[in-house]
Parts: sequence; C-alpha cells; structure tokens
Amino acid sequence: EIFKMAGGTEYIVHDVDKDNIIIGKARLSGTVRVPDEIAVEGFLERDLDEDIESDTEEGNNSEDSSDDDERESQNLASRSLDILRIRAPPTFHPPSFGVTVLGNSHGFDKNGSVSGYVLWINGRGVMIDPPPYSSATLEREGIRPTMIMAIIITHCHADHDAGSFQKVMTGSRVAIITTPTIYKSFIRKYAALSGLSPTLLKHSHRHRPAIIGQPLNFQGATFNFTYTLHSIPCIAFKVEWRRRSMVFTGDHLNKPTEIDSLERIGVLTQER
Repeated sequence: EIFKMAGGTEYIVHDVDKDNIIIGKARLSGTVRVPDEIAVEGFLERDLDEDIESDTEEGNNSEDSSDDDERESQNLASRSLDILRIRAPPTFHPPSFGVTVLGNSHGFDKNGSVSGYVLWINGRGVMIDPPPYSSATLEREGIRPTMIMAIIITHCHADHDAGSFQKVMTGSRVAIITTPTIYKSFIRKYAALSGLSPTLLKHSHRHRPAIIGQPLNFQGATFNFTYTLHSIPCIAFKVEWRRRSMVFTGDHLNKPTEIDSLERIGVLTQER
C-alpha cells in the first residue's frame, strides 16, 4: 500500500502480508516513475500510436495488399484516433454557485457509486461526502484538484467518509469541515485502518470546526450546521452565498411522528 502525502513528493509505504496485516512501514521522499509495462488509466497509451503507424506502413508497403486491406487499415487508424480524442478530459467551467453530482446511489448498491457532491462557491469546490475514487471522477470530468478547497464530512459511515480519506492522502492539501466530535471519530477510525499515526493524518489537511449554532464563513459563503437524527453523530447544513442558498439534509430519520414520540418519552429534548 502506498499513501501519497499532501505536496506530492512524500510517500508512506506499507508492507502487507496475505492476511492484510501490516508487517512493515517506510517513509520516503522523491518522485515516482511509472514503468512502460504498467498501464495507467487516464493516460494515453504509447503503443497505440505505434500500432496505428505500423498498420498504415504495412498497408502502404505491401505489394500484394488489396484495396480492402488498405481501407481496413485506414478504418483502424480512424477508430484509434477517436479513442484518443475520447480519452482527453473535457474542459470544465465551474458555476458561481451550484452542485456537481459525483455519485447518486447508496452503500448497499454494489454496481453504483455512493452519493457525493461538489458544492461550487464562487468557482471553488467544496466536496460533500466524496465517494471512493472520486479523484478519478474529477479527472475524467476535467476538474483540476486545485479547484477543490475543502471537504465536508457529515458522518463517519464508510459510504460517506472513505472518499474523504483518499482525497486528503492523495490530493492537494484541503480543509476538512465537520464538528469536533465527528472529526475525532474520523481521525481515530482511519488511523486504526491505515496504520498511520493520528498526528501524521492531521498534517495532511486543515480542520475547520463546524460548531452547531454558530455560522461558519468559508469562501465568501455562510454555513449553518445542525445535527440530524442518525445512528451516529451526523450533520446537515444550510449554505448561503449572495442571496442564493442550498440545504443539505445528510442522513436523517425522515419520520416526524417518530421524532415527536421520542420527545414525548424523554429521549429527545424539545431543543434537540
């Protein structure tokens, strides 16, 4: 396992045995070169251009080649060039205030990506519960990593915080916005899972505490957070920017009658 730290030149390497137990650790600085024999998703393949050139030359130099062979070679080159064009990431122009959907499914769907979003404020992005591998999704959509300024973690269930851990360990340094309670759970959880020290994890990002009942100003917008009723501490928020606003509910119990009954029997206070 290799974790790239913020900045891109420092790495934490774990030696993992067949039982997925960490048996060795190392820390190094430098650059990484990808060998030619390893294919990397999102990069143009070197052999594709060579295959196109080779096929074209064979079609032109062969004395007994038929017109059909020549047309087939030209079609192959055309299709290959189309593939190259498709792989080029699009140009993304962020809205002044809006949302990009990174995933729209749930944690029990093996074929879909869990829900996650990018909230755009004045052209800068705040990821909300980013799904796993969301950095690759951003790259495919033409969204540069430097456009992402922060991550909001609503709670520490894996379908909501796993992508946050990947982002802070592999991308540029960002701020994590969540309550102190949820933040402590996030650090404790991923320090245990990764084998990294809590101190090292905290150095990979900045923490902006979300305090319930107190507005948080970020990127010119105002956030107001509240807790929701969930199995573990979970937050929702309202964000306002230049007379525009959005509400994100987070995971919650959407049954007012049950919430009222919990108040009647004393489980919840009226204020809560």
